[in-house]
Amino acid sequence: MSGPQCIVQGWDRVKNGVLLVSEFSLVKDVILPYSHLIKTFDGDVGVESRKSLVFFMGNRYRKETLSLCEMSVHGGKIRDMLFQLLEKEEDVIIKHSAPSRESRRAASQGMHTSKFCLHPAGDTPSACQLFDAIVSLCVPVIVSDYIELPFEDVIEYRKIAVFVDTNSAVKPGYLVKSLRGVSTERILEFQQELKKAKQYFEYEDVNGTVNEIWRQVSLKVPLIKLMINRDRRLVKRDLPEPDCSCLCSNQSGIHTTLDAAFVNSLMIMEISRYLNSPWKL
Repeated sequence: MSGPQCIVQGWDRVKNGVLLVSEFSLVKDVILPYSHLIKTFDGDVGVESRKSLVFFMGNRYRKETLSLCEMSVHGGKIRDMLFQLLEKEEDVIIKHSAPSRESRRAASQGMHTSKFCLHPAGDTPSACQLFDAIVSLCVPVIVSDYIELPFEDVIEYRKIAVFVDTNSAVKPGYLVKSLRGVSTERILEFQQELKKAKQYFEYEDVNGTVNEIWRQVSLKVPLIKLMINRDRRLVKRDLPEPDCSCLCSNQSGIHTTLDAAFVNSLMIMEISRYLNSPWKL
């Protein structure tokens, strides 16, 4: 499931299920990683063969409207702004491309020979390039202020990635200067942690992604039981006024009539509350 709008369109069908999502969404149980598209790097840690400082290959132009996920900068414009800043840097490879077999081959070569891999926000805060970078031992540079990441109870992302806030990243010279200041020893530390973490992003590994998803789902069982028991004892009632509680919990015993405009207004309020909350579940 992906995107906030799917919650409005299909909430009645999925509200009693365990939600596994790979994108930004208001309600979630488990965040899934995208399946990486390029080959896993099988070599050892090191910087000798990684001649490029930064690599990015993907769609330069995304949606031009203000993204709910990128409040400080237009989500669709951040990539273009970074292209303008970085495309003339000598040790930076940044290319516009559309998905194809040739582009995947070029991306694999680029990620395997670069120290850092840029991950800017696009239509949504995350994309498959992030997980391509992880399995390539190419240190991700995440420029996406509201990104949500999978398996954070077992992966400390500060150990495997560099996070740069959007406003700083689009300042001329800031990003490249910061990355050039990272020592070789620090890059090797990042790579060692990436090597440990990459199994969590391998769907074909028996101890990899699928195993971790089921572990995450199992952790939700007590809450699921709580919601089932609560739902059974709720008193069914008809409400004269719309009630947003049906959007925020599995209270299927409550009958309400919500028109599309009211649902959208509730979503906007919920998004604002979510983005300003220090507790993101």
